[in-house]
Amino acid sequence: MALEAGHPIPSRTRLFFRAAAWSVAVLAAATVFGTTAVVSPAMAQAKVPAKSKLKPAPKAVPADPTDRMADQLNAKWQQDNASFSGFNSAAPAAAAVTPASFSTGPAAGAAKASPSTGNNEWGDRLVSRAMNYLGTPYRYGGISPQTGFDCSGFVYYLYGAVFGQRIPRMPHDMVREATPVARSDLQKGDLVMFGYRGAITHVGIYSGNGQFVHATHRGSPVMVTSLDADYYNTRYLKAVRLAPQ
Repeated sequence: MALEAGHPIPSRTRLFFRAAAWSVAVLAAATVFGTTAVVSPAMAQAKVPAKSKLKPAPKAVPADPTDRMADQLNAKWQQDNASFSGFNSAAPAAAAVTPASFSTGPAAGAAKASPSTGNNEWGDRLVSRAMNYLGTPYRYGGISPQTGFDCSGFVYYLYGAVFGQRIPRMPHDMVREATPVARSDLQKGDLVMFGYRGAITHVGIYSGNGQFVHATHRGSPVMVTSLDADYYNTRYLKAVRLAPQ
């Protein structure tokens, strides 16, 4: 029915038109928002961790067939020294007891290098192998790459792995078996000792260029450090050459 000019639209009809217009507006807004502003559930749930919380994957220890020889020597040592719980600080050398012979394995019978000679091919081999374990965790009393190393355990392990030789486990006993070397005459493979008031508390392997490789301390891995680093420079005691037998 047509509406004559000047006659008002009934209230019921006005409500119908308003409801229809509102519905159209809502549908249009929902369509626009749904295509442009909705974040997918996957995006909403994805959280990128802060860089400071990201931790590098543990360093994989390289496999080496000579580990078997070292493992055999380690097992024998652990059997003979079941009460040993790790190296903390060594007693002064004067209080040490000279151990029995530790020479075993294929390197037995080799001539001991003189400190004055430049022939330290064995030192190159020792350092080269030590570098394979950079990043290996520190472990108090550790003598294996599978579990970690303490400082003297690292040296002890390497002599077994590289030369098939069982050397003294403690630094002050290593000194008794070795030849003293002046700091100015250091060669690759020489053992550098650190401590306080004559007591050895740390040992590493000289790697050349004024640096040494060592199992550092709890919470820090095997690494290369400068002999001139403040902490080690002030605690440097001596160096020795423990040539394989």
